[in-house]
Amino acid sequence: MEKSVEVKIHWVGDQFGGKRVLPHETLCYVMTELLKGASGVEANWSLVLQVEGNAEFCGNRVGFGKAWFLTKDAPFYLLKKGYSLAVHEGSKLIATLEVI
Repeated sequence: MEKSVEVKIHWVGDQFGGKRVLPHETLCYVMTELLKGASGVEANWSLVLQVEGNAEFCGNRVGFGKAWFLTKDAPFYLLKKGYSLAVHEGSKLIATLEVI
C-alpha cells in the first residue's frame, strides 16, 4: 500500500444509479475523474478503496476507509485533507471521496 490516506466516502444513492449493496471491510478498485498527473497530462487514475465501514444518516450513505493510487506516477500530491474527488466503476459514478 503506497501513500494511503483516510477518506470519507459519500456513496451515490441506489435510486441515482449508485451501488445497491455497499462494500464493507473489503477492497474496491475504482477510477477517478480526470485528474492532472505529475507530467501535466489529464487522465483517469486507478484508485483502491479499503472500505472499513458504512452508515446511513437521513438517507445519506456515508462510509469510511483508506484510499491509494495504484501507480507511482499518479497525482498523490492531490490527496491532502479537504480534497474531494468523484470515483467511478466503469462509466457509473458511485461515490465522492473526501480526504480527512
